[in-house]
Formats: sequence, C-alpha cells, structure tokens
Amino acid sequence: MSKFMRPVFRILLLALGSVELFGQSLGKAPLQEVISNKNEVAVPSASTRDVVSELRRVRVDSDSDWEVPPAVSHTLELLKHRLRGMIVQTLAAPNAAAKEPGALAADVIDRLAGEDVPVGDNGNGYGIISSIEFRRPTEYPSWLVATTTLSIPYGGDTSLYLFELNGDSWKHLLTVESNDYKNISDAQGGLTYQVAPATGGREPYLITADVSPSPASVWQALRLKVLRIGADPDHPKLLAKRTLSYCIEDDYLFSVHADGFELIYMGYAIDPELAGYRGVHHLEYGVSSTRAWIERENAVDPYNVIRRWASQDWTIARRSVDTSTEASLQEWHARLRKDHWQCGLGGVYLSHRLVDGEGQLLAVASCTKGEEEKPSAFAVLKASHSGFRIMTFSTTKPNLPEMEWVSTYFAGIKGLTDPVPVDTPQPKLPGDVARDAGKVTLRMSAVIDEYGGVIDVSVIDWPSKKIVVPAIQAVKKWKYIPGRMDGKPVKVQIEVEVSFEH
Repeated sequence: MSKFMRPVFRILLLALGSVELFGQSLGKAPLQEVISNKNEVAVPSASTRDVVSELRRVRVDSDSDWEVPPAVSHTLELLKHRLRGMIVQTLAAPNAAAKEPGALAADVIDRLAGEDVPVGDNGNGYGIISSIEFRRPTEYPSWLVATTTLSIPYGGDTSLYLFELNGDSWKHLLTVESNDYKNISDAQGGLTYQVAPATGGREPYLITADVSPSPASVWQALRLKVLRIGADPDHPKLLAKRTLSYCIEDDYLFSVHADGFELIYMGYAIDPELAGYRGVHHLEYGVSSTRAWIERENAVDPYNVIRRWASQDWTIARRSVDTSTEASLQEWHARLRKDHWQCGLGGVYLSHRLVDGEGQLLAVASCTKGEEEKPSAFAVLKASHSGFRIMTFSTTKPNLPEMEWVSTYFAGIKGLTDPVPVDTPQPKLPGDVARDAGKVTLRMSAVIDEYGGVIDVSVIDWPSKKIVVPAIQAVKKWKYIPGRMDGKPVKVQIEVEVSFEH
C-alpha cells in the first residue's frame, strides 16, 4: 500500500471572462459529444493537446478559493474521457492480450507523446497528466485495471477503468470516475483499489478507496466503495459505500477474501482524554452478490489497550493475548506494571501480513520506558473479532511487510537538535480581513522532514477559515535546516507562529 503525496498550493480560479474563454476556445459541442457518447470508443474531435493547453492556462495564486468553475470541471471531464477513449482503443486492438501491462500503458503514453502531450510531469495546477498505469491483479488475472491520474490543486484526481480478457483483446467492463464536481474535495485523491479472489466459483468484486484533497486540515474523508460489474461500464453495481474520517499522514490497509474484507485505518482520537492522538479503526465487511455489509467494527487506541492490559491482574490480562506468545507476554506484563512505561504516544503504525494464506491486519505501538524519549519496545496488536489482541512485545522493531517506520520527534527533547528556520515568508491578510484587523498571529504545529521541508501542518488556534487557509499555505512553503538525532536528520514536530502582513 503506497502513501500518496498531496502538495498544498492554492489556485486562482477563473473569473467570469476566463470561463467564457473555455467556451470560446474549446466550444461546447466537443464537450457535449464526449459526455453524451462516453460509452463509445470514438475519440472527440478536439485534440488532447488543446484540452491540456486550456487547463494549463488556469492561473495559480495562493489567495484563491478551491471551488471549481463549471468550465474547468467540464474540461477536466473532457480530458478524462479522451484518455479513456485512447485506453479502450488500445486494449481493443488485436493481440492486445498478448502484451504486458507495462507495454500497453507505454502504447497509450506514446500516442499522447505523438500529440505533444507529456505524461509524468510534476505540477499542482490543472492540465497535467501525472501517470497512466496498467496492472493485472494476481487475485484475478482475467481482469486488467487501468488508472489515470490528473493533477489538480492540493493533489491528484485518479480514474479507474476495469477490463476483462476477451479473446485476444480486452473488453471494458467498469468505470470509476468523479466528474462534474464543484469543489476539488470531490476529486478521487490518491485512489487505491483491491480485487477479491474468485475462489469457490464466486465472481470477483472490486474495492476502491480515495481520500478527498483539501488544504485546510490533515483530517480528510476516506471514501470506500464496494463494486461489482454492472449493466454497462458507467453503471457498476454499488454494493456499499462509506465515508470515514482519516488522517492523510497515515496509512490504511485491506485484507480481502471472496466473502468479505477487513480494513484498518487511522481515525480521530477514540478516547477524549487523548485528544490529539489517533486511534485505530478495524472494520469487517461481508460481501454477497448483491450487497456488502459491516459485520463488526472496533475502534481503539493501542495505548489504551496496553495501559488497561498492564493494569489488570494476569488472570484477566491473559485473555487479551495470543496463546502462542503467552509466556513472553506474561514477562512483559510484569515489567510494564513494575516500571513506568508509556506506549502508543510516539506513533502507531499499521501492517498487513499473510500467515498460512490468511491475511492479518496489525497495529504496532512504540513504547518508552521512564523518561527515555526513543522507543524502548514495540507492541504488535492483531485486529480480531473482539477487538485488538496483543501478539508480541519486543525491544527491536518488528520485521513486517508493507510497513514504513517513520519516527517523528518533538522539539526540545534530550539529544535532539531542533530545526532551524531558513526561509519563512509570512502570508498577507486577505483584503476583506485586513480592513478590520490589527496585528493577526496564529499558533500552529508543523512537522519538518529530513530535508527541511514542511510535510504536515495542524492548527492550534482556529479563528476563521479566511485566515487559517493562507496560513497553512504559507507554512507549507517554509524551509528549515532539518533537526538531527544522533547526528542523523529526522522528522521533528515544532510549534510555529504565523504573523500576517497587511
């Protein structure tokens, strides 16, 4: 499961005259042709280069809002449909089934290059095709999944197209797009997908998850859909959908089987006394041919699990551990009760592993002893029907797949050299605020990465959206000499103050 980057920039959206520019230069006929015939293989008459060029003319400015004017939204949809048409044509060609997915994607990219349209450009405005990728899922190799990602302010918008083997070519079966949206938060940011295995004669199904792009907070909407093949590509069977609270700096993981799936992700703090810390959510879904439903849902903070576990007598505490590691955990139970240990406050990590062919979803909490700042032990908890069961304690980091260990230190702790600001330009007050305001300052929390960039911003004082948004934009662009622990650059969380200029 890959993490996804969401650069935070602001875009100056088109004024009324610029909106007319879209209508005049592209014309309304090509756009209507694409939308009314979007199941057709035919590609609209307007060239892809023309469409991309119009989108790239949208000016970028840090003072604008993130609403998407209708002309921009329609032209984004036009670009998506043109790319989809190219993909459908490429996969419908004779002998397409004999080619590797990478070669098929290269054919589409080469065709775009022939129109002088690059793929893979970096950027944060409109009109940039960030990627085109094809993959045959190992869970069901008769399928092929194509994804396209277009750059938008604050991230990307990914569309998914599902194909099935049809003789020597591929047949288009399913489309997952977000179109005609008025706010960039409705785009499919960082879309990922999972395919269920078709065991026991069952038909496979598709899970998609995307995160709403937004500049205003690290808390976003994690949007989940469970889909099967429908009557036509644009009308898949929607078995279930759900929107969950999610932090963009964390991961979410799936474990999928033919009759259902499990999901763990980081959500809002579960315990009010731990406000500011994140809990782990575990959902279990059952899936039939016509619907998907939640069978169980647990939400815990691993710190609380371990704290309560350590406070119980062993006769009770043993009920919450894995029997295969009971002896070792009993020793750790005694140590935690004897010494002053804290677990989970330094970060919780998620992982997935296969054991005897079965997927296991895990949460890992780092623990510190006494006044020590660096983790002294690591607790592994397995998601189960009754909650999270403690699997192991160890003084070494667990060697688990799909896990990125990211240590973030708090400024001022022993042995840490704090980040040093290099370039911290202050934002300007919006005009309608500046008329009535004197000096305006905001306190914020920022995470400085190993390279001196700001990768996460959260607001301590939140007076109004008009002030907070430009403050976040400004801090995201600040540069630092990175903090160091034991001589190595590390991520450091610091408190910063933003002073607005008139």
